[in-house]
Amino acid sequence: MVHRHVPRALLLSLLTSGLLLWSATAKAELYTYLDADGIRVYTDQRPTSGVTYRRVGIPSSGSSTNRSGGQIFVYQTPSGERLVTNQRQRDAAMTLIATYGRPTASVRCRLSAGEVMPVGSGPFDSIIVREANSRNLDPLLVKSVIWVESCFDQYAVSRVGAHGLMQLMPATAAELGVTDRFDPAQNIRGGVTYLAQMLERFDRNLDLALAAYNAGPGAVERHNGIPPFAETRNYVERVNAHYHFHAAVAGQGQAQAAAD
Repeated sequence: MVHRHVPRALLLSLLTSGLLLWSATAKAELYTYLDADGIRVYTDQRPTSGVTYRRVGIPSSGSSTNRSGGQIFVYQTPSGERLVTNQRQRDAAMTLIATYGRPTASVRCRLSAGEVMPVGSGPFDSIIVREANSRNLDPLLVKSVIWVESCFDQYAVSRVGAHGLMQLMPATAAELGVTDRFDPAQNIRGGVTYLAQMLERFDRNLDLALAAYNAGPGAVERHNGIPPFAETRNYVERVNAHYHFHAAVAGQGQAQAAAD
């Protein structure tokens, strides 16, 4: 529905400041357009014909929809109202319930895995090594998961609402004590903890743990193995390929160093 319950004078003021109270349920798509008076309107229903609008969201491959880095965040206030804003809120009382759009990808995402992995993913390396070691995981495994999940983009947002380097969903992040999914230290700690939990749950079987990380442990248990989902099977294959390749390269480097 189109959200016009805010008085027009207040609506203009809120939109100018980037804020708009939204009392309806956030849906999967968000559209925006200028009305006859030049007021920008946000709606979760596709506007009628004759209105020039654009979709605020993550476009599919080949889509002609907006690909800019602008984002719209939807928060829920303690009173149950929805706050739609283009600025991330730091008020702990507000709950982030939806994100539309995607930030501009990190420059690292223009690199190949072969360029990123050996150098330790830049500024995140110390966090990855610390968290991996704390859970008795190989840092290269964690880096392989991050590469496939987010291309080392700490602001990555998936079409289903997963956020950050290791792509944590809201419920999973909450269970892991992650309050800011865009904070690299929190996000990596949460992702590594979850990966370690999946390895423990599936008796250190890496394929099953990776499948559970992608599709959820319930899906792995229901199918008694890797679920028959193309996305999940491709995910397990890609992480394994990166991990085993770069582990082998690292092993060769260590052997050469010892020989020298």
